[in-house]
Amino acid sequence: MSARGPGVPDGARAAGPGVASDGASAGRNPWAILAVLCLGLFMILLDGTIVNIALPQLMDSFEASLSDVEWVMNAYVLMFAVTLVTLGRLGDLYGRRLLFMSGMTLFTVASLACGLAPGTGWLIAFRVVQGLGGAAMMPATLSIVAAVFPPGRRGAAMGVWGGVSGLATAIGPSLGGLIVDAASWRWIFLVNIPIGVIGVLLTLRIVPESKNPTAVETLDLPGVGLVTASLFCLTFALVEGQNYGWGSTAIMGLFAATVVGLALFYARERRVHQPLIDFSLFRHINFLAGNVTGLLLSAAMMGVFFTVPIFLQTVLGFSALKAGLVMSPMSVVIIFAAPAAGWLSDRLGSRWIVAAGMFLLGFGIAWMAGLTPFHEKITPDTTSLELLFPFVVAGIGIGLGVAPVTSAVMATAPLDRVGNASGVLSTMRQVGSLMGIAILGAVLQNRIIANVTAGIERLEDMPQTAKRAVIDALGEGGMGMTMPQGGEGMPDTARAMMAALFRGWFTEAIATTFVVGVGFCMVGGLCALLLRSHVQVDDAREGGETGI
Repeated sequence: MSARGPGVPDGARAAGPGVASDGASAGRNPWAILAVLCLGLFMILLDGTIVNIALPQLMDSFEASLSDVEWVMNAYVLMFAVTLVTLGRLGDLYGRRLLFMSGMTLFTVASLACGLAPGTGWLIAFRVVQGLGGAAMMPATLSIVAAVFPPGRRGAAMGVWGGVSGLATAIGPSLGGLIVDAASWRWIFLVNIPIGVIGVLLTLRIVPESKNPTAVETLDLPGVGLVTASLFCLTFALVEGQNYGWGSTAIMGLFAATVVGLALFYARERRVHQPLIDFSLFRHINFLAGNVTGLLLSAAMMGVFFTVPIFLQTVLGFSALKAGLVMSPMSVVIIFAAPAAGWLSDRLGSRWIVAAGMFLLGFGIAWMAGLTPFHEKITPDTTSLELLFPFVVAGIGIGLGVAPVTSAVMATAPLDRVGNASGVLSTMRQVGSLMGIAILGAVLQNRIIANVTAGIERLEDMPQTAKRAVIDALGEGGMGMTMPQGGEGMPDTARAMMAALFRGWFTEAIATTFVVGVGFCMVGGLCALLLRSHVQVDDAREGGETGI
């Protein structure tokens, strides 16, 4: 595996011996090339946060259940996670510009299909294709940057790349809310079409081709198949466990298949010459603790980003735009906290900064869950001002965690395996996002049904037939945005009362779900305390004492 800079997904190797080019890059402005690459990067990262704010509208439009919209998110993340490393290697082999342009074309066409999707099944299928396109683009952007910028300017270029990443994350909720309120949820996908068309044309005109076929010795496609099948079984079991029954043969069989599949994947990766995941790297405590922390950070972050927009619009009645604006402080502070954390980690080491970040994120979530002595948990009467403090604290925590974890993990890897190490870290973070949405979504579904069922049974004035209709509809996923379906035919006053009760039950379920997110953060913070200073690790690596 070729060496390259830390923190970069596998496939983004620096230009050097064995790198083939079309010969046209010498006369091209590298900053113009970077601008084109950042256009594609902005599109795929914006899609990761802009969709969350449209989930309530998706549920209303398709009369979809919570598990349906979970798949809208997870289908994209699952495909992205399991193909990232392999597609990066394909770019080395066949051409990075070709891969980037193909990925952008695929992403754009899939965006059009998502915007025109006639139902949730089609939308989920098209999101899989979107994830494949995004996974092709991401490693290619960094590979091309490494190929066209000399070492002296590569750091500045990576800084611009990171700034665009933060900007896309920050404006996603508010931009998504604006689009949904001004048009419809379909336009959060359709807006990608002109961006994608312009991006493809500019790529053909400005971006040079480069490749490094000597970096690719094997493509572990059976390994990709095993890890994809395993993660799909796990995700399906978590998302659909409430519908099938957690103790059902189907769900227990899927959990068993996950264990067997991951065991087979581990056995295969130990044998192949160029594995997707080099498990020997996990023998170093920094690599193990850093990856687990990164996974739990992504799980808590994406789980909250998934549940909060639903709460803001379903319970508090915010418009999509207002919900996005209320969430935006969380994203904005990340832009400022992340560079500061990176600077501090170079001087103080990663351990305390990452641990502080995880505990701050946990504190922000715990504030909303009512686990702190300073504030009661969220209620149907919670105001946007009351959410400002926990959102800002959570955003600072996320910002403190991301960059130092990357530094700690990448300093661990031997110089000849930093490419694989970075690919593992990127994949672990995507898996964390997948698990966060799936697990918190499963808890939310379970608690909503439990709370509504218990609450309905306690209503003495409600006819038993009406109770059964509401509970049956809820068990079949028939959950509307203000109350469970099955209450048709009630007088308006009774429906209003039911809607108010449902908002209370829903809020209780959200608060319980946040407790799980706090648990992720606490475990992640404890893992972070195991990290050694990456400055010490760098010194040890240079002396050949990596422990790997």
